Amino acid sequence: MGLLYNHLATLVCAVFASVLTLLWPMFVDYADVFDVVFVLAVPIMWFLTVVCFVAQRSADYMHGGHKPSHKPSKKPSKKLSKNIVYTADGRLAE
Repeated sequence: MGLLYNHLATLVCAVFASVLTLLWPMFVDYADVFDVVFVLAVPIMWFLTVVCFVAQRSADYMHGGHKPSHKPSKKPSKKLSKNIVYTADGRLAE
């Protein structure tokens, strides 16, 4: 699977979005431009986090990364004991 089940990009986006969310109240009082920057950056980062998560889940599912809840049973292979060949008119060819 890989590091963090291949969700490293999701984790990085989520940490950055969390830091931006926590810093927003501290920087709002300094200038109006900070409010505009945070209003744009925070929702975009959370949206990017969700998109990364869904995309990785989809990629894992499509490439067999999901784990089944039960072990698949091995089916016995069916082998023919002898080869039988028929001709076009239905007669047995030997």
